[in-house]
Amino acid sequence: MKTSFKILFPFVIYVISSFTAYAQTGRFYTTDGGLSSSLINHFFQDSKGFMWTATEYGLNSFDGLRFANYWHVSGDSTSIKNNYVRTLFEDSRQNLLIGCIDGLMRYDRETNTFSEIPMIRAGKQVFPHVTQMQELHNGEIWMTTTGQGMFRLDEQRKQAVSVDELLRQSNYNFQSCFYEDSYYNLWIGTYGNGLICYMPATKEVRVFKYPTLNDNNIAAIIEDKQGNLFVGTQKRGLSCYNRKKNTFTPVPYVGNGALSVYCMALVDGQLLVGTDGQGLKLYNPIKKQLEDYTINTAPMDFSEGKIHTILEDKDKNLWLGLFQKGIVLIPKQSNPFEYYGSKSTYYNPIGQGCVMSIFQDSNQHLWIGADNEGIYELDAEGGCLRHYQPGSSSHSVANTIMCIYEDSEKNLWLGSYTRGIAKLNRKTGVCDYSLPVDNEKILSITEDKQKNLYIGTLGSGFYQYNLQTGSLKHYESAKDETGDLKRNELVNDWINYIFCDSEGFIWLGHYKGVSCFNPLTGSFINYRQVNTLISGCVGYAIQEDYSGNIWAGTTDGLYCFNKKTEELKRFTTADGLSNNVICGLCEDSRHDIWLSTYMGISKYDVKNNRFVNYYSGDGLQGNEFTHGAFYKDKKGKIYFGGINGVTYFSPERIGSVSKETNVWVTDFYVFNHPIHKNSLSGGEPVIDTSVQDANQFRLSYKDNTFSIVFSTLQYNNPEQISYQYKVDELGSQWLSTEPGVNRVTYNNLPPGQYTFQVRALNYGNYSETRTVKILITPPWYQTWWAYCVYITLAGLLVLGIVNYILSRMRHRREIMKREHAEQLNEAKLQFFINISHEIRTPMTLIINPLEKLLADKRDGELHKTYLMIYRNAQRILRLINQLMDVRKLDKGQMFMKFRETDMVGFIADLMQTFEYMARKKNIRFVFKHEMPQLKVWIDLNNFDKVLMNILSNAVKYNRENGHIYISCMEIPSEQPEMTTMEFVCRDTGIGMTEEFQKHIFEPFAQEHTGSRTKFVGTGLGMAIARKLVEKMGGTITFESEKGVGTTFVIRVPFKIDPDADKREEQKEVSEKSIKGLHILLAEDNELNMEIAEFMLQNEGADVIKAWNGQEAVELFRNSEPGEFDVILMDIMMPVMNGYEATKIIRSLDREDAKEVPIIAMTANAFTEDRIRAKAAGMDEHVAKPVDVELLIKVIHKLVK
Repeated sequence: MKTSFKILFPFVIYVISSFTAYAQTGRFYTTDGGLSSSLINHFFQDSKGFMWTATEYGLNSFDGLRFANYWHVSGDSTSIKNNYVRTLFEDSRQNLLIGCIDGLMRYDRETNTFSEIPMIRAGKQVFPHVTQMQELHNGEIWMTTTGQGMFRLDEQRKQAVSVDELLRQSNYNFQSCFYEDSYYNLWIGTYGNGLICYMPATKEVRVFKYPTLNDNNIAAIIEDKQGNLFVGTQKRGLSCYNRKKNTFTPVPYVGNGALSVYCMALVDGQLLVGTDGQGLKLYNPIKKQLEDYTINTAPMDFSEGKIHTILEDKDKNLWLGLFQKGIVLIPKQSNPFEYYGSKSTYYNPIGQGCVMSIFQDSNQHLWIGADNEGIYELDAEGGCLRHYQPGSSSHSVANTIMCIYEDSEKNLWLGSYTRGIAKLNRKTGVCDYSLPVDNEKILSITEDKQKNLYIGTLGSGFYQYNLQTGSLKHYESAKDETGDLKRNELVNDWINYIFCDSEGFIWLGHYKGVSCFNPLTGSFINYRQVNTLISGCVGYAIQEDYSGNIWAGTTDGLYCFNKKTEELKRFTTADGLSNNVICGLCEDSRHDIWLSTYMGISKYDVKNNRFVNYYSGDGLQGNEFTHGAFYKDKKGKIYFGGINGVTYFSPERIGSVSKETNVWVTDFYVFNHPIHKNSLSGGEPVIDTSVQDANQFRLSYKDNTFSIVFSTLQYNNPEQISYQYKVDELGSQWLSTEPGVNRVTYNNLPPGQYTFQVRALNYGNYSETRTVKILITPPWYQTWWAYCVYITLAGLLVLGIVNYILSRMRHRREIMKREHAEQLNEAKLQFFINISHEIRTPMTLIINPLEKLLADKRDGELHKTYLMIYRNAQRILRLINQLMDVRKLDKGQMFMKFRETDMVGFIADLMQTFEYMARKKNIRFVFKHEMPQLKVWIDLNNFDKVLMNILSNAVKYNRENGHIYISCMEIPSEQPEMTTMEFVCRDTGIGMTEEFQKHIFEPFAQEHTGSRTKFVGTGLGMAIARKLVEKMGGTITFESEKGVGTTFVIRVPFKIDPDADKREEQKEVSEKSIKGLHILLAEDNELNMEIAEFMLQNEGADVIKAWNGQEAVELFRNSEPGEFDVILMDIMMPVMNGYEATKIIRSLDREDAKEVPIIAMTANAFTEDRIRAKAAGMDEHVAKPVDVELLIKVIHKLVK
């Protein structure tokens, strides 16, 4: 049997362990991270804290998270003069000067622009390559150049002037560097001409060349704190100046070969020397020699790098410019976190694998299990004693050791991921896998006071193994996944961690949370009557503090369970925890809880109830740790394993109070455009100084989306600093950014003044709060004077609304009053219409016989009597028709039918109607007209109604022995073939009151009967008269005086000479005849039937009678086709009405059913009645009482 392991000799271990085992905390910035070029020439940190980098392709500004690049832009005088930037310097006035390959520039922080500073030599401007700048003790700025000598900046910083007159003795114009020493002497290095020393006090110039100097090409000059002046040369290393002897002594280098010095800097009191291809060197003042400067925490091996610039920033961080590589930042280590792992540049005792388990045995040897690398044994000083590698033997160490435990009998147990549990022989590395645990994945091992070993598996629950008796018990779940917390059983078989507390209870972290097991009772229900105290997460780590509280690390934060009160507390990122996934936890001597997470290490300060977080930049192995890989040794040192190795530390040495931190607003963007002093918003400047110094930003309402960038300008750990911010006007609660996020954006803020506050949170401490005001100006329509106008307008509007409402109320009352009156009028009208339907039929019985008598009797007196009766009957019919006319006028169904009429004769005939009434009251008619005959085209029927109402009132309301004066005259019209007829009727009656005159043309308007006469009318006459006159296009006016009389004036336009064909159309057709026609007459009223039959037979027609609609249908159905020439159909009939009868006749299957004319003969004379008749299939509509001539005309038109 062979076991593979390595043993290192103690003396080797001692030498190696002399290295400080700190983690790599540095950073490496390249062009991939935003740097403009890897050809780095110089570093400089300005007074604000920004890091500036000069390269051969652009200038860079860095705030810890983001590089801002500046390049030359052709045609833009505010850009840098040349992309090749050689050197940088900021004077005591905070002017940042940039030395380019062809001149000097100044950076304006307020406007973020550059301006050229002219360089004058011999009265002319020159454009030299500026190599170095420095401010002397007297405040003067001097600079060296290649080819043009040295220059001095004037007091106003407006131009740089050559100092040739001071250095005339040397006359060496190609200068690489210079330095003012503590004696105020100027040391000037040249290219190929040695070193020049100018002593201002005596104006003396000394020149040192080879062999006094070991090389004539000077690269750098510096003086240390002890006053030693060092000169670095390009080919022959470093020399030190002996002031007493005025000589230079070469500084030896312990390595091989001569050094090519490029730059030098004092860092933390030590002289560091950067070389051109040989890395970084350190001057040992004791041995007075140069040594290799090794940094185990560096992010890369730069032992052969070209270090062209070195800088120590304000926070003591070390910056190295590696030419053709990038920037190396090595932060100042403030917390002594120690480290084993792959990031160590010079010494790593545990290989490259992810650390899965850690344990310290009784010999104080540290055992570390690494992924796929077996197990390492380290001594107390961190030296690697043994490495048992995985092998193919059945007794070799498994690939991945998930847990390590030493029992009370000093046996070392290993739980692996692929081969189950084994007992390790520490000296030989032989593993004994004889324990019959039926699962190859063992994640946790622990022991109770009864020498029971508990073994947690991934998928098979856990085992209890007694070290004395060898008994083995197996506990696993019912595997039914019911989730019943009341069942006394193991809830989940996937065990991550097992812990035995001080009372002997076994705590289990599994994939469904955290459970407690009592070995004495075998119960899983011990607290809160549930089998799982913490559910809904995965349990990774469990520990007990000094008070007996159980702390559990899960995937859902940190839990603390008080066994006495059964109170359970939870802590998450909302409480300050760095991450909610807890991988390991330990209690320190101060009873604070240390946690490893997926994002660094957190310390829970129990006393102050706060978290302090540490990240990779603080010296950790990385930010991501491994669950289960944690341990606290007997001395209190804590070990956390992660993906890059082990971080270990003594908690009492880790400080939590950082130095004072300030937050700067570094950039301000409006719609992603950067803001500077010259930026305008709404035509006004946004700021009047630089962004960093600005306390208020003024924006137009159109620029209400902006971003604010802030930074602490600390570079050791910028990615892990989180910021809290708020805008007071938007809420009092502080909002937090994710670590490393330093930009917030506000969108579409309304006009107003906002107070933005930001502070940094680092190591649990808050920085000073930075406050800026953001003023968003309103549009003109939201300014104070606009609001004054709005208030005034609003007042007027309210006043107008009040008046409008009052007016509407009055108008509404008037409308309601008018609607009420109209409803009354409608009710009256409907009542009269209903009555009129009943009266029209009897009137037919009166008028038709009278017409017959008038036609037969021609003798004088009797004929006059018949005529008078006939005219009064016609008057009654006209009164009835007035009711119909009102309805037609209201509904727009009154149509004009014009025909030629002699107005003089028409009026004379009309006066005859009132002759009887006038004679009874002895009223005299006086009719005045200019011509014997006046023919016009007029709607005779409707105009007759107008004049009848006027004359009727003139007679009714006249006095006895009164007069009625009537005149008719023609008034010329401007329109051709038109004339205006003026009709005037003036009576000497009783007149009208002024109040009644206001309502005379309203329907049903009547003056109180007591003030008029005994005559009472419907009150519709004047309303109809006015509407008819207006429909004819005319006007009707009146004047009346109480007790004097009334005068009406009617003016109506008429045609006077229309075309002949139109006259023919309107001409009466009296010669039409219905003689010989067969007519079917349907009528239910006997009188109406008798009259209609008499009229039709009198005209020579053959009449067949039907007494209802059904009888008419049967008569037509049983007749021969074409037997009936026309059907006269009443509408309102019993059994079946006229509409139904017509529809049935039209639907019969015979040819004449569709063609036989059907005429409605009814008292319903409205338009809707005509429409309904048409819809039923009737051809025409004749209203009762029937006009015989009209009926004959209609029949003749349909039958022809």
